[in-house]
Amino acid sequence: MNKFCLEQKWKINKNPLVWKRVPNSNGSCHLIGGINEFVDHLIEYYNVDTRLDKRIKKQIALDNEERMRFMLTEQKPVHRALARRVCITGAAYPSTCYLVSELLQLKQLQAEGGGGIYISLHHKDSNNYGDLIRIKNEICDAEFNVRGCSVVTVVNSIEEGLLNCDLFIVIGSMKREENEDQYIWTNRNFTAMKSLASILNRHCPERCKVLLMGMDLLCFNLSVLAENAEKVYLYNFVGVTGHHGMVTLPTISQATSIPISDLHCPPVWGFDGSAAAQYVDFKHVIYHCGRSATDLGKPDNYDCEDAATVVHNYSADRNKHKYLQSVLLQSESLLMGDNGEHDVVNTSIESSANVVCHMCSLPEIRVAVRMISEWFKNDSRTTISAAVFSDGTFGLPFGMFISQPVCMENGEWKPNFDFPSPDETIINSILSKVTEIAFDYNLGKRFNITYPRREMGIELYDE
Repeated sequence: MNKFCLEQKWKINKNPLVWKRVPNSNGSCHLIGGINEFVDHLIEYYNVDTRLDKRIKKQIALDNEERMRFMLTEQKPVHRALARRVCITGAAYPSTCYLVSELLQLKQLQAEGGGGIYISLHHKDSNNYGDLIRIKNEICDAEFNVRGCSVVTVVNSIEEGLLNCDLFIVIGSMKREENEDQYIWTNRNFTAMKSLASILNRHCPERCKVLLMGMDLLCFNLSVLAENAEKVYLYNFVGVTGHHGMVTLPTISQATSIPISDLHCPPVWGFDGSAAAQYVDFKHVIYHCGRSATDLGKPDNYDCEDAATVVHNYSADRNKHKYLQSVLLQSESLLMGDNGEHDVVNTSIESSANVVCHMCSLPEIRVAVRMISEWFKNDSRTTISAAVFSDGTFGLPFGMFISQPVCMENGEWKPNFDFPSPDETIINSILSKVTEIAFDYNLGKRFNITYPRREMGIELYDE
């Protein structure tokens, strides 16, 4: 700098030093001076005033002083809550796409402290890998997914998906093939569940909840899984069955002239999936029959979110809720069949539930999301139909998984003993079917159940 000043014949020692070249970068240098001369130059030639008021300078100094004290203090690290992790095996397009989008928006599932939700997709058939990528891409494009594609991942194995998993959803895909023997089909399910149980014993976290859905042999598969997955807590196994009742609501509404919005989901009993052992209990459907003056103007079922997915507890308010039994006695559309089962004349509802045989139905996903919501909220008094471990309530067989009305108790789905028992014919049919299956597949060892010889001709479960 001194050399440059000598070349220009400048005698100045100010810092910083300001000069300019006129008219271009190769022109001669014209000295401006120090910072004060530079400010005066800006004002005189460019009408630019960069000087700050003394009060502003003082405020800047105080701000800098406070900022410096903050920077010098020890900062405690901010601990973010770990995200909830969900693994879905058997994921198929497009039904799983709907399920994933609902789960990502489920507030009850999100970890406290803003941890969010991460979902892993898996399918045992590598040919379905393209479907999993398609689900992931569609979720990434969704408007609500502000975190990008990182929330949904595709994994190559169940073991990878179970890492730090909080909720493990198993969607069934073992449909009965054409002309396949019932025994062979059941054995395929038995083998698959034993294999899955082995994986759960080795890799399932203790806190992980296991939800089964989309299976024809749901209760059987749950029973086999719980029997062999000894390291998984018994009441962490649950199966979705409420949709069997939910899909009958349009028929019930048409037969009784009661709006669907005033109907609760019918209870679903039985060893779900087996023929002649699954019952939709139309008599014990709860409907809204009146409102008080304070309720006028409020929407239907305002006291019960998504009432179509739940079985209302009759003891809650008997002035507003009634059983449908008296109405059904006058209806010709819902009758008792010769075999003691409740038959629905409008078979279009039944057929529509079987249109898509390779994926979960939307009503089933709707019920599953409601179950998961109540499960993780852990303070609900909601009653729903689900396949859970039977403890003998309602006279149902102990030690097997059976669909029945259940409620949340200390974070676990347990049979709701306050709910009315089904008809005796239903109980007897369930007993007969469960006894046969439990004997054939030697189920119940985990629960210390001793099975008698079949030729003894006695009932397995005594009341």
